[in-house]
Amino acid sequence: MSESGRSRGARSVVGVFDGVASEAIIVHQERCAKVRNRNVACLKCADACTSGCFALVDGELAVDASKCVGCGTCATVCPTCALEARNPSDAQLMQACLSARVGDEAVVACVQLCRAAGALLDEGRAAQVVCLGRVEESLVTGLAAAGVQRVRLACGDCSRCEQRHGAATARLVADTSNSLLEAWGSDAQVEVVEGVPASACAEGVAADEAAAAVAAYFAERRGSERVGAVPVDPAAAAAPGPAAAVDPAAAGSVALPRVMKDGTLPHFVPDRREALLGNLAQLGAPVRPSVATRLWGCVVIDGRACSSCRMCATFCPTGAIRKFDCDDGTMGVDHVPSDCVKCGSCRDVCPEDAIQLLDDVRAEYLLDGRVHHYVMTPRPVELGTAQQMVDTMRLRMQGSDIFER
Repeated sequence: MSESGRSRGARSVVGVFDGVASEAIIVHQERCAKVRNRNVACLKCADACTSGCFALVDGELAVDASKCVGCGTCATVCPTCALEARNPSDAQLMQACLSARVGDEAVVACVQLCRAAGALLDEGRAAQVVCLGRVEESLVTGLAAAGVQRVRLACGDCSRCEQRHGAATARLVADTSNSLLEAWGSDAQVEVVEGVPASACAEGVAADEAAAAVAAYFAERRGSERVGAVPVDPAAAAAPGPAAAVDPAAAGSVALPRVMKDGTLPHFVPDRREALLGNLAQLGAPVRPSVATRLWGCVVIDGRACSSCRMCATFCPTGAIRKFDCDDGTMGVDHVPSDCVKCGSCRDVCPEDAIQLLDDVRAEYLLDGRVHHYVMTPRPVELGTAQQMVDTMRLRMQGSDIFER
C-alpha cells in the first residue's frame, strides 16, 4: 500500500458515523470504503464538509453530528454513496430545477442568496439548496438530457457564509460536468456564479434592495423577457420524500458488510452513478475518445508484481473488480470501468503496490460495459483455508517433512 494511504487515518472508522443519520442525510456504513477496509485512504467527506461535522483530528476521521447542517456536500463527494443526501432528494431537486426552468436555463441558488433576495427567488425562479455543494453530476447531466442548455449555480457573498467551503465542491462538479458534456458533444454548460451580488447579501441591506440587485443581475445575463417559467411549490420542494424517514433505533446501529460465498464483501453500484450513465446515453454517442474526471478510474494491474491474492476484488465496493475461477483452473479478476467509482480501495489495499488507477477512461467503456480480463497465476498457498498455515510452512521449508495430526 502507498505511503499516502498509510498516512491518512488507518484506524477503523466503524461506528464513527453513528448519529449522523437524519432527515437530511442517510448513512449506509456498509458502503463506506474505509469501513470496509481501514487501510483505504478515502476521507473525502472530511475534506469537503462545510460545517465541521466531518473533520480530521490528528489524521483520523472525527464526526460531530451536532454540527451537521444537512447541506449534502459530503454525499456529493462520497464515491460510494455511503452518505445519501435527502430533503430534498435527488428526484425532488431535479423537479425543483425543472419547475424553475426559464427557457433553456435553470438556476440553483444557495439559501443565503435566496434569503437575501426575498420574494424574488421565492416565486420559483431558482431551486434552493443549503449549499451549492449539494449539486452533483447526475443532476446536471439529467437537466442537459431534458433540454436545459445552461445551469447556473448561484451563491451569495461566500466570505460571509459559514458554508463557504462548499463553493469549492460546486466548482469541482461544474468542471467535471462540463468535461462530460463536452465529451458527449452537448452544448449545455454549468457555471458557478459567486457573489450574486455581494451587496445583496451584506448586512443591513433591506430585502427590497437585495431583491432589486439580484433581479438586475439575472436580467443582465438572460434578458428581461422571461419565457416558460413554471412556479415551484416551495413546500413540495423542501418536503422529504418517503425514503427520508429515519428509524431512530436503526440510526445508531453499525451495519457491517458480511463476506459472501466467493470471499468478497457485498457490492453496490450507487443509484447516482446509474442515473449519470443513463443521462449520458440519452445525450448520444461520445465525440471524444476518453474522459478524465473525478468519477471513474481505469485499473491497471502489473502482472509482474501481482501476487494473485485478489484483495482488490475482495474489497471493491461496486464489483468493478470481480473474481473469476474457471473449470480449467484459470483464475484472475475482471475489471469493469463503468462500475468504478474511483474510491481507490483496490490500489490502497494491494499488498504489492501492483495496481495503478488511471484518470483517463475511454468514453465508450462507460456505455458498453467493457470488461478487462486479468488472468493471474494461482497462488502456491490458497488463502482462507484451514490448511493455509501448514501449506505455507511446507512451501518455506522445502526438503523437510511436516506431519499433521
